[in-house]
Amino acid sequence: MAPSVNDLSTDAESGSADEPTKADEGFPFTESAKLIPFRMQQVLLNWMFIVASLALILDFASLQDLVREPPANPGFFAELMNWFGVLSCILWFWGFVVLVHWLHSVGATPLGLLGAYMKLVASVFFNVQPMSGTMNDPLLAGGYSRGGGAGIWWSNLTGILFFHVGNCISCLDFYMNTPPGADKKKGWLYHGNLPIFGMWTYQMATWFLVGSNFMACSFPTDWAPLVKIPEPPVYICQFVGGFGLLAGSLIFTVWCDGFRNFSH
Repeated sequence: MAPSVNDLSTDAESGSADEPTKADEGFPFTESAKLIPFRMQQVLLNWMFIVASLALILDFASLQDLVREPPANPGFFAELMNWFGVLSCILWFWGFVVLVHWLHSVGATPLGLLGAYMKLVASVFFNVQPMSGTMNDPLLAGGYSRGGGAGIWWSNLTGILFFHVGNCISCLDFYMNTPPGADKKKGWLYHGNLPIFGMWTYQMATWFLVGSNFMACSFPTDWAPLVKIPEPPVYICQFVGGFGLLAGSLIFTVWCDGFRNFSH
């Protein structure tokens, strides 16, 4: 099908401008993916998101290691925490830059662009935390003489709120503006429905990440944090959220055939 500009979906996760005549083509969706406009941009940004998600999971693992070790002598893996964060956050930022460019290129809806720009703003706030953590400033180190501590306390919570709201807006846009190729009569694994499936996976992941960040955030009050970082509610939400983002990125990479086709 050949939708008009107003029919085009809204996220990296939006769907293709055309669908093949064999609408029931199954995995790996090679022919369907070829009709995604500017497909290689999708391949690039979704691989960025895959690596960013893996780095985020390692960031969470090293954070849990850091808070369980003596502050004066953290181990090697714990000291890598902020550098995992640097890798993850830089890739989220550049991935969303490419996403916004792709959306403008395909004529995405205003609501879809709003969701993407919310996530781009989120990635800027994400970068503040590892940047401040790698400064080795005693005011930011949280008592850790090496490794830099966790950095500024408010940036991750602010970033994940923007990220989550952006995902909610993207899901709303899919509801209001059905992505090209999507079919409500088909299942979640139908090629045209993969962007919707992926975006809802992202949204579910950020629900958990909002929870973990809010519980563990070091608000400048006597009652904060609500739950300490080593406690199960925090680390369970962290890892479910991290693996959820990875799952969403994998879904979108399958959608654009990013594991098999690296040429135009």
